[in-house]
Amino acid sequence: MRYQDIQWEDEDSGFTDDKSKKKVEEEASFEDLLLQDPGQDDEADIRVGRQVTGTITNISSHSNTVLVELDALNTAVMDKNQIVDDKGEMEFHVGDKITAYVISKSADEILLSRRMGQSKNPLDDLLMARNGQLPVKGKVTGENKGGFDVLVLGKRAFCPVSQMDSKFVANKAEYINQEFNFLIEKVEEGGRNILVSRSKLLRREGEAKITELEARVDQELILDGVIREVKDFGAFVDLGGFDGFLHVSEMSYARVNRASDYVQKGDKVRVKLQKIETTADGKKRISLSMKAIQEDPWSTIASKFESGNSYAGTVVRLETFGAFVSLTPGVEGLIHISEMSWEKRINHPSEVLKVGDTVQVRIIDIKNAEQKMSLSLKNIDEDPWAKAEEKYASGTLFTGKVQSLKGFGAFVEIVPGVVGLVPTEILKKAYGESFKKKASPPQELNVVVRELKLDERKILLSLPEIKDDSGDIAAYQEYMQSQEDKTHVKAAQPQSRGSFGDILAAQLDKSKKNQ
Repeated sequence: MRYQDIQWEDEDSGFTDDKSKKKVEEEASFEDLLLQDPGQDDEADIRVGRQVTGTITNISSHSNTVLVELDALNTAVMDKNQIVDDKGEMEFHVGDKITAYVISKSADEILLSRRMGQSKNPLDDLLMARNGQLPVKGKVTGENKGGFDVLVLGKRAFCPVSQMDSKFVANKAEYINQEFNFLIEKVEEGGRNILVSRSKLLRREGEAKITELEARVDQELILDGVIREVKDFGAFVDLGGFDGFLHVSEMSYARVNRASDYVQKGDKVRVKLQKIETTADGKKRISLSMKAIQEDPWSTIASKFESGNSYAGTVVRLETFGAFVSLTPGVEGLIHISEMSWEKRINHPSEVLKVGDTVQVRIIDIKNAEQKMSLSLKNIDEDPWAKAEEKYASGTLFTGKVQSLKGFGAFVEIVPGVVGLVPTEILKKAYGESFKKKASPPQELNVVVRELKLDERKILLSLPEIKDDSGDIAAYQEYMQSQEDKTHVKAAQPQSRGSFGDILAAQLDKSKKNQ
């Protein structure tokens, strides 16, 4: 009998053909099974493609098997390499909770994986990952126009440059030959057209971590991160898939003017979680602090500094009213402008100090509760007016240098920090019309103390060769009294403003007429 003459009955369809047909049908319906409503599965919580959480009950020392208890009735199996990081260190231990994906399930075994790629059919894995939005490991093999070539489960995929990272990709070369986890966005043409995204996965993972942090924000969490971007006012810190912000004022107890003075891109930092806020556009703002995990230098101030003692410090800032000096990182004191010099009136701190100067200062007062400290620059030296009644008694002779010559007299420094006035008429009596040459800076004059006003720190001087200067002294006193009266009277009408020399001359004329 020839082969073509055999007549087959319908009911005898043949075992081989039936099995082939069944296999085709099963393969054709695989994607439909992945898409089916979980409510249609009696054990939907642990069906293939679902994410489950269990407790590690055993890590075999003789094999690569890890047992994970999902519930009282179900224990799953996981490969040991799933709980080992890139450095070969164990990320999980017996008793730890772990979340993974069900990649296969039978009556005898439930197989878990934290990543896709362990089934026998890569296309099945791709479809499962796409529909379950499960992460798949891929290697970036090259770049092309608009993105990257990525090898995923042995198949070539495309990742747009905008989908490669959560931040702007400035240098594509940094990603070449690197392995990352991706989400499968599209699988078409039987796996010949695959689109993947890493940024979407990073955002999802970041949001999950932020949600976890929000639940623990009151636990004073300390986090490790890497400086991703530096601005003048602060730095953005990558905390592992999401960013927190570190303001410049939270970097250190010491003064930090610009963030770049303290941290650089790529620096590893340890920070404390301060708060998490939701912005108007629904985004999460995470505030961080470095100084919150540093010792507050003011907490030990009493053991390091004492009022009345002198210390070295560095000028860190100048203001119109004084200069701020750092005595130790995080501890600053103020030298008020009035505490800068015994010798002259200071109009601005920049006349005697500049930022960066090392100075010796004396602590006047410490207010620990307010974290304030008052300092003095001039009190390092003895006050030249101390014991002035003894040092500058009437009749005491000095040789001093002329500092300036005014219309009413010459200012003469008799000792550093102490200046007296020789009235113009006394200079004229001694030197005639050439008094300007004789009493101009930097000439030296022999002078004698005539009157001391200690409360005002003023000294009236004369010249030893002038035997009768009572009229000049009286004129000076009247002049000073007139100046004092002017400061207390609100003038409603213009008042006479004669010079001190005019007043002295008038007094002398009056004195001569009375003789």
